Amino acid sequence: MFAKEALKSQDSIKSKSQNSKNVESKSKESKNIESKSQNLQEYMLDPTHSSVSFAVKHLSVADTIGVFTDFSGQIFYDKNTRDLRLQGSLDVDSVNSFNVGRDEELRNTDFFIIKNISLESTSKKDNILYAKVSINGITKIVKFNVKITGPIRNPSLDIKDSKDSKSKQNIESKSPVNPLFSTNSNTQNVLINPHFPTQDLSDNKEDCGCYVSFGDNVLGIVLEGRINRFDFNISPTTPRELLGEFVDVKIIIEASN
Repeated sequence: MFAKEALKSQDSIKSKSQNSKNVESKSKESKNIESKSQNLQEYMLDPTHSSVSFAVKHLSVADTIGVFTDFSGQIFYDKNTRDLRLQGSLDVDSVNSFNVGRDEELRNTDFFIIKNISLESTSKKDNILYAKVSINGITKIVKFNVKITGPIRNPSLDIKDSKDSKSKQNIESKSPVNPLFSTNSNTQNVLINPHFPTQDLSDNKEDCGCYVSFGDNVLGIVLEGRINRFDFNISPTTPRELLGEFVDVKIIIEASN
């Protein structure tokens, strides 16, 4: 009897010990996840150098393309683990398919009942990103091929450095290394862009925002995916022979931090 009680006691101790290890293991795992999350850096979307475009077959033979010009988003990226998280939305009324009549139809018929489209990433593995896409109040998981470039040091910082120089002679005195760069005595590269209006400090032109991006580091992301328009109730009465069943989506992002 005493032997049985002793065995029960030992089993109870082992069970408590195992439970304690499991709790400790879960706690460590939670800390690791939290630690990874803390390494994510936010990158600010640069809408001037980003785009949201689509292509859909017309009459089953040729792609009709278009873009949405009013969009916003948040991007978080860990350059060490290459973990990427993003979310964004766009205004359907900003559609531009390069035909005024067609754009009016896209805005005012049964293509888009709800005037907002949203996307939120759920997971990423290697070069595949999964995201929740919401169109017309319907949300589905969509797979995207993702290509990430960077982050790299922002080259336009050198343009801004030259813009802030107090004299034109200070720029011109640098010895050219090649047609794109010049180098001063401190070997700091200054990027020369012939289209950048402030290279000549005597002019009063302002930067159009086309050539620079703000932030120390820049990141490029390309997402390519495909949706079935019938899954999202996009013009369900239009036969697929007239308007393709599948819509190819391409999202190009430039962001900086």
